[in-house]
Amino acid sequence: MSTTLDARTGARLAGEQKERYVRSMFDRIAAPYDRLNSRISFGRDARWRKLLVERSGAASGKQVVDLGTGTGELALLFAHIVGTEGRVTGVDLSANMLEQAEQKRAAEGLVQLEFRLGNACATELPSASADVVAMGWCLRNCSDLQAALHEVLRILKPGGTFVCLDMSRPSFAPVRGLFFLHRHLVMPLQARLSGADREAYRYLACSTDHFPDRKALEHVVRTVGFAHVESWPLMMGAVALHRATKRTH
Repeated sequence: MSTTLDARTGARLAGEQKERYVRSMFDRIAAPYDRLNSRISFGRDARWRKLLVERSGAASGKQVVDLGTGTGELALLFAHIVGTEGRVTGVDLSANMLEQAEQKRAAEGLVQLEFRLGNACATELPSASADVVAMGWCLRNCSDLQAALHEVLRILKPGGTFVCLDMSRPSFAPVRGLFFLHRHLVMPLQARLSGADREAYRYLACSTDHFPDRKALEHVVRTVGFAHVESWPLMMGAVALHRATKRTH
């Protein structure tokens, strides 16, 4: 099914249909994913991941879960922070993305890092087991936004931190229009010129159009039950970083 749906239809899917669509899409773009991310973000994606790790409060010996770990870039950063006394678990739907991630882990010999195939909405990880749960460009692709956030709450220890980095939409209309054109015209063209799956990058653009903007996502996170919800706009609001904590009682 996922190979016949166009990107606009794929972006509107939910539940198991979206899960299958997203898995198939990321399996197809796993090899060029890192290179294209850097190109599309004008080389800023690495800086944003470092900022997320800093805002997470992760430290030596901590337990971290990276949902939608993809090729493992964020999980690798966390692994260096928590050290061999800590633990990082990266979870992703796509076996091909995890293959890329495992190659990086093995090359660096990071025994404190493991990757596993799984769904961010139902990870099967132990309850109250993580000091930090992170999502980098994952929440927008989850089959059920509310279910994913409830799963984060379940995994987190009381007082634990949730950090999320994802696409958003600038509040200033002219800038919002420019980034709309960038998502829908430039991103697919860059994918095509790089020999990647252009339709997949059309989906990534369309999925942003249907995802809550920074302030709306703050509201959703707060409604689910998180405390101390805050966010920061990046790249003039085209990207947003959110942070929240699990209540202690």
